[in-house]
Amino acid sequence: MKKIHELKVLENKSIAEDTFKLTLDGSSLGEDFPAPGTFFQLKIDKGGAPLLRRPISVFDADEVKQTLTLIYKVLGWGTKLMTGLVPGDLLNVHGPLGTGFPIQGEAGKVLLVGGGIGVPPLYELGKRLQAQGAEIVTVLGFRGAGQAFALEEFSTLGPVYVATEDGTLGTQGFVTDAIREHEVAFDTLYACGPQVMLKALDQAYQETKNGYLSFEERMACGIGACYGCMTETKEGLKRVCKDGPVFAMGEVQYGD
Repeated sequence: MKKIHELKVLENKSIAEDTFKLTLDGSSLGEDFPAPGTFFQLKIDKGGAPLLRRPISVFDADEVKQTLTLIYKVLGWGTKLMTGLVPGDLLNVHGPLGTGFPIQGEAGKVLLVGGGIGVPPLYELGKRLQAQGAEIVTVLGFRGAGQAFALEEFSTLGPVYVATEDGTLGTQGFVTDAIREHEVAFDTLYACGPQVMLKALDQAYQETKNGYLSFEERMACGIGACYGCMTETKEGLKRVCKDGPVFAMGEVQYGD
């Protein structure tokens, strides 16, 4: 059972439209310092509500500075309450949870593809892969320039290409359009984002490339007990929160 921690807020700032970066003191995490692709369940408690924790993926886990950075988007009441966190507040977190990205020693040239709030977990992954000698290229997709974030951080890993649906930044269209426009060559694909994006990538590359996809799903317990985040795979139903959120390309069965 993963531990529940009380972590001190160091910073909580807006970085894009309805998007915030939350930095926590991770010095008490010990062996629970997270691996890339895992997530934490945050308890946002105001008079006993909301009842359910909010799952937030890890953007940066700095074991030297002992800081944990999460990026979240305001999508409802719980995440709206999170914007009120200030330095010094204590935040109750459960985790790390889930099965993260496998770090391959021979990943070669790596393509990171993120869409919207699926972008954050790819940065820590990219840092780990770069440290092992992988060559990194990143393609990020957003609705528009106002929603774009973390471009500077990803640029420290290698080239970064952006696609926006409205054409206000980078390629107009989707991440697949940017990959084609810039003729991105790669050996291994890692992606996180909306299912329609993951499906397009999976269908395009599962026969020719190695790759892993991190799925976004509504979660309640975060530990696989409630079976509220089931997804269909080639091996039957699996829990996104526990068996995932990362699955190999070709594993998930998509609906029409």
